[in-house]
Amino acid sequence: MKLILTIKNQNSLVIQLRAGKRSIDNEHLTVSQNLDTLLIRAIDNLMTRNRIDRLSLKALEIRGNMRSGAVSSMILRAVKSGLECGHTTTAPLRGLLS
Repeated sequence: MKLILTIKNQNSLVIQLRAGKRSIDNEHLTVSQNLDTLLIRAIDNLMTRNRIDRLSLKALEIRGNMRSGAVSSMILRAVKSGLECGHTTTAPLRGLLS
């Protein structure tokens, strides 16, 4: 399972959930002042709606053109980093807790 964040233009973002080459679901967002909250909620809704555990994600990609200094690009990178970090730190614990 892969999560792809695609920046269409400065005001539009698409979150896509893919299994192999097949698109499972997607969500469109308008980049605004509260992008961080909207992005986290949209990803959470996408995962919940499709009954997918966060640990099932094998990859997260950011596509499109973004300016490195833009706040929106920093938010996208932080979300990507958080999901990848959480994936690697909790995966070994999952077997111990169940």
